[in-house]
Amino acid sequence: MSKGKFDIKSILDIPRWEAVQDQLAKATGTAIITIDYKGTPITKHSMRTDFCSIIRENPISCKRCQKCDSLAGLEAVRLNQPFIYLCHCGIVDVAVPITVGDQYLGAVMFGQVRISNGSDAGVERLVNEISAVHTDDAVSALQPDLRELYQRLPEMEYERIRGIADMINAIVQYIVACAVDNRARMMSYEWRLRSLPGDVHAAGADVPVEIHALTGKEECIGAEETVQKSSMVYPAVVYIEEHLHEIIPMHEMASLCHLSRSYFSRLFQHDIGENYTDYVNRRKVERAKELLRSTPDSVSAIASALGFLDVSYFVKLFKRFEGVTPLTYRKLKRSSSAAPSLGKI
Repeated sequence: MSKGKFDIKSILDIPRWEAVQDQLAKATGTAIITIDYKGTPITKHSMRTDFCSIIRENPISCKRCQKCDSLAGLEAVRLNQPFIYLCHCGIVDVAVPITVGDQYLGAVMFGQVRISNGSDAGVERLVNEISAVHTDDAVSALQPDLRELYQRLPEMEYERIRGIADMINAIVQYIVACAVDNRARMMSYEWRLRSLPGDVHAAGADVPVEIHALTGKEECIGAEETVQKSSMVYPAVVYIEEHLHEIIPMHEMASLCHLSRSYFSRLFQHDIGENYTDYVNRRKVERAKELLRSTPDSVSAIASALGFLDVSYFVKLFKRFEGVTPLTYRKLKRSSSAAPSLGKI
């Protein structure tokens, strides 16, 4: 898996998902399979119908099935919702997209049903196409069976199909959210482990037990107040809070969150309420205010400590956020703290 990207197998535990998929197929009366972004199956086919089993055993029609799956998954991503369609056989299938941000990972495909009051034109066309390629007696003998198996396909009302699509979509979104949140927690754990002194790293197997107690607490007040832990940009917020002394390029934070730069920028604005650059600068100014109040360090020293290469830029930035220069802010705070308090009568 390339840096900054998710893989569908990092989202779905395939053996466990197949067990869930089997139960969903039984409960809904539909056939279900999961594919990757190329349209290649990554699970077995749960409750595949006899009709589709025969179709997929034929190399020509099988390729068409996979092409239908692939194109339907892409259309579901474009629409950002489950896509209900008629496959090349004229039966109903549905593609439920699996995405992380703007990255398409694959889709859950279900269906192999006939819409109530549907047409039989699809199966007749398919039988003719297969016969045109394979003219032997075995295929000729199969034609009546295909028609019979087609008639045995379960029928469903459109509203029922839509309801199943919405349910599976909700399950997929929940699984994706949990997987992303777990990865964010793991990255946060790893950051804190790396930030500990070297002698702690040398402690070996005893480290995880002790570190767990540390990471079980609130990771940092600034990050916790700004964004929910379930947000996909949460790792960036935690990192920023712990590295305000550095220059923090947005593309590095996008990579840290396993998102594209453009999607990270949009999602950060949505979840935080301000753009990335303004957020980082505001957090640096907040830290500068703490240093101005609590230390005798010069403005240039504070600017340098917060990763600013140009002191004049830091002063302008500080004034933009606070309305006064750093020196004026320090004088105001000192005079305020030095003013005598009034006694009570």
